[in-house]
Amino acid sequence: MNNQNQIKTHFDSNVIIFFALLFVFSCGLLAFKNSEKEECNIEDFNIEGIALEEGELLTFSDNSDNSYSWRWYFGDGSDISYKSKVVHVFKKHGIYKVKLLINNSCVIEKNIKILPKNIVVEKKLDIDFFVPSKVYLGQKIKFSDKTENGTTWEWRFGETDVIDSKVKNPSYVYKTTGVKTVSIVVNGNKKNVKFKDVVVVMPEVKKTVRKVKTNTKVENVPEVIVEILETPEVEVIKAINEVELTELIYIISDGKLSYESFKNNFCADKLPLIQVNDASKYITLREFYDSVVDKKIKIKEVKINKEKNKCIVLILVYYKLKTFF
Repeated sequence: MNNQNQIKTHFDSNVIIFFALLFVFSCGLLAFKNSEKEECNIEDFNIEGIALEEGELLTFSDNSDNSYSWRWYFGDGSDISYKSKVVHVFKKHGIYKVKLLINNSCVIEKNIKILPKNIVVEKKLDIDFFVPSKVYLGQKIKFSDKTENGTTWEWRFGETDVIDSKVKNPSYVYKTTGVKTVSIVVNGNKKNVKFKDVVVVMPEVKKTVRKVKTNTKVENVPEVIVEILETPEVEVIKAINEVELTELIYIISDGKLSYESFKNNFCADKLPLIQVNDASKYITLREFYDSVVDKKIKIKEVKINKEKNKCIVLILVYYKLKTFF
C-alpha cells in the first residue's frame, strides 16, 4: 500500500545539463559585460576660441586616453557631432548645456555662457592733411597726412577712379589742368574721409613781341618794341569722379556732410540734375540730398554725364534703402 502511494520523482539528465550550461553561459556573459564596463575618469573637455560670444567659431575637443567614440550635444538644436575635435558656432547669446558622451557610457556636461557680440565702434578720426591750393601741370607735388592714430592711407588725386597711393606722404604729378578733388581715407574706414580741391594750371609763360609805331614821324627815333607776357587762360572745372561721388553720398547718408559742402563739388552756375533708379522724372541736387541724408542706403552704381568733359550736368544713381527684413 505504502509502495503504491509513493510518488516517484525523476529528472531527465538532458534537462539538468541544459540548465547547467545556461547558468554557466549567463555567468560568463555577466562577467564579460562587467569586464567591458570602464570606469569614467573623464571630468572635462576643452574649449578654444577668441571669445565666448555669439557668432564666434569655437573648438571643442577631448584628449582623454582609451576613448573611441564621441557624441557632442550643444543644446541649441544643432546636429550631433561624432568626432573627438569639432567646431561650433552659437548664433545667439545665452546659457547652453553642452554634453559629451564618450564610449557610450561616460557623460560630461558643462553649462556655457555665450555673451552678446562685442561690437567695437571705431571713433571717427579728425582728418588733417596738406594739399597745396595751386600747382603747375607736370610739377611733382608732395602731399602729407598729419592725422593722429592713422595707420593706413588711400589717396585719390582726382584724375582717375582708382587709388593713386597708399603711403602716408605721397608725391604726384598732374597730367591735366583744372580743379582736382583730392581725397584721403584713413584706416580703411569710409567715415574717415576728407576732400580738398587743388587747381592745376599751365606753367609756361608765353612771350609775345610786338612792334609799336608812333604816328608822328620823328627823325632818329627808333621803333618801340614792347614785350607782353601772356599766361594762357585756364578754365577751372570741377573734376569729381564717380568713386568720389559714391563716397560723398555715403557720407551724406551718415549725416556727416552738409548740403553746401556737397554742392561745392559741382559747377556753381550749373548744378546737375539727378535720375534715381531709372525714374522718368529728374530731381534737383537739393531734392536728392534731402532724400538720402540720415538714411541707411546701399548704392549699386553711380554714373556721371559731363558737358563736353567739363561740368557735370546729369548724375544717374542706383540705390536702395536698407531695411531690417
